[in-house]
Amino acid sequence: MEIELQGVLIFAHVLLFGYWLGADLGVFYCDSQLTRDDLTLAERLRVRKIRRKLDMAPRTAVAVILPIGFTLAVQYGSPITGGWLALIWISSMTWLASIWWVRLTVDSPNARRIEKIDRVLWYVVAILMLGLGLYALFTGEIITETWLATKIFLYGLMVVSAIWILGAADRWPAIFAMVEAGGEEAVKGEILMKKNRINCGSAAGTLWAIVLLIGFVGATKPF
Repeated sequence: MEIELQGVLIFAHVLLFGYWLGADLGVFYCDSQLTRDDLTLAERLRVRKIRRKLDMAPRTAVAVILPIGFTLAVQYGSPITGGWLALIWISSMTWLASIWWVRLTVDSPNARRIEKIDRVLWYVVAILMLGLGLYALFTGEIITETWLATKIFLYGLMVVSAIWILGAADRWPAIFAMVEAGGEEAVKGEILMKKNRINCGSAAGTLWAIVLLIGFVGATKPF
């Protein structure tokens, strides 16, 4: 029995989508526990730690699925091959390393600086994918298959939604500090916590819708 690389990549592509959406559901549920008034601050902080661990699955998937997608696109006429495809793989693995660098140094003195470096990479990926997708859709060049150009554009939108979520997550430490301070600060913190929860939920819902649309377009190739 001979297993072709193309089949392995398709399997990995599907598997990453499953882990991505499934783990995101876990992250969403954890977020819903952060605003529960019947839980102590210590209990909610434990939930937050679990959330951080679960969140690494979709963050990993978003970086790894990118080069796999471009590799699979070659069979549909994508001219991004050879050195350009190798560059996408190297860049994506660098992005993945940055994502894990942030996770592994979350409690270090340089954590904030590392997060800023990583955030720049998220913006770069969003801009490049949105730009490539729009260029291909309007000119018919580089990526000639409309459905594939649409997937690339939607991926860029998905990264924008992920940046929205990251921005909302940035507010959690300050909010938890307010609650921990007690008194009036705690009251204000609880209010801000519920508002930020709505913000996170809106961003997550948008991201899920885009990811599902990406999967639908890739599976059905409607145009």
